[in-house]
Amino acid sequence: MNQLFSDDEWNILQNGDVTFDIIKFEHNNITNLTSFPNYPVKNLYLGFNQIETIAKSAFANLTELAKLDLSHNKLKLKTLDPDIFRGEYDVHDFLPLGKMIELDLGYNDLHSLDSGAFEHLPHLETLILSGNTFQVVDHNAAVAISGLLSLKTLDMSFMELEELPDYLFHGPRDLETIILTGNLFDELPDDLNLAPNLRELVLDENPIGNLTGDNVFPTLPLLRYLSMSYMPDLEEIGAGAFAELQNLTTLILASNPKLSRIDVRAFSKNTTNPEILSYPPMEKLHIHNNNLTALEHKLFERWDKITELDLRYNYWTCDCSNRWLIEVLMVQINNTTPLWTHDVNCYVPTALRSVPLIQLATEENSLKCSVGGSSSNVGLFLIGLIVGILLCVPILLGSVALWRRGCLGLNRNNYGANRSLYNRANFNDELHI
Repeated sequence: MNQLFSDDEWNILQNGDVTFDIIKFEHNNITNLTSFPNYPVKNLYLGFNQIETIAKSAFANLTELAKLDLSHNKLKLKTLDPDIFRGEYDVHDFLPLGKMIELDLGYNDLHSLDSGAFEHLPHLETLILSGNTFQVVDHNAAVAISGLLSLKTLDMSFMELEELPDYLFHGPRDLETIILTGNLFDELPDDLNLAPNLRELVLDENPIGNLTGDNVFPTLPLLRYLSMSYMPDLEEIGAGAFAELQNLTTLILASNPKLSRIDVRAFSKNTTNPEILSYPPMEKLHIHNNNLTALEHKLFERWDKITELDLRYNYWTCDCSNRWLIEVLMVQINNTTPLWTHDVNCYVPTALRSVPLIQLATEENSLKCSVGGSSSNVGLFLIGLIVGILLCVPILLGSVALWRRGCLGLNRNNYGANRSLYNRANFNDELHI
């Protein structure tokens, strides 16, 4: 199929007994879109075609259209004219496509946007630009995006972006979801704080380095969902990295091959009382498939509130420094999501490698630890103490024997001088008591 319905076919569709809210023309060879006839379709799918050109006012007669999918086509900047999306002509001007709330332009040949690209879509809430290799969001593209005052979801994944322009989030103040997966950010994007209503943020597959120093999250008071997975250069989550995300309930921090450390202060925030710290109300924590060896008890205040805790495929140390993780957290996981106790295994010491942590949580297999010490350190101390005692006893006894025999020359002079003072006892003397 290389074109849409003929006029006769549209007439049959329009005059039929059934009205279709959803129409799909996907996976065809359509190259050109002309104007659609009047029809109350709400969701129109035109993805996976070869569309290169679209007529002006092509969708004007689709007055109920809410979602338009033009992804995986061959649209370019010069062919994505703003007038494509204009509505019906009124007395003095064209009306907007007032019910359109979602537009998918993903995976076309776009490298920028006309500054007025969306001027006829005033109520657009979702814009998908993923897979278009912008590399840089230039001024015109930034103006087009920032002019979407009703925008709630923005997908700019896999666009080869290294940074975002400072003013991109000035306009859409209701922006709730930003997806930036698969770009080239080596630091957290600037001006995220200009999206004060942000609730979901996805930063997967970016070469972002350690979240330390100034490279930490700004204040995002409503952010509830954060995903930072498949990040090849992330090694450390430092103090304060997530401290300003005080509403965070879901963190997906998985499949980061170098991530080996999460600072105990990564989530905590100081309050007016220096003795009280504030923590986000975490409910879902996925930290599987990283390079973690230990987990700090004080990372969160209420671990018991976390209903999804995924610790699988890490390099856990099984000694008393991780006793709390083994004997408390593993039991909690076993009670809530027992399947996730599988593949949570010891890596060191070698004697326990591949042993499931949940096995060590049982009373008969529990680690033998002293208060405040690790099993390995206590063992080494006791061994050293015993060896020291065993070595000291014969040395001490030998020294006493040699001293008595005078072999050490320590008491020879005194022995000669005092010999005349020594009188052998007379066994004939009576014993007086």
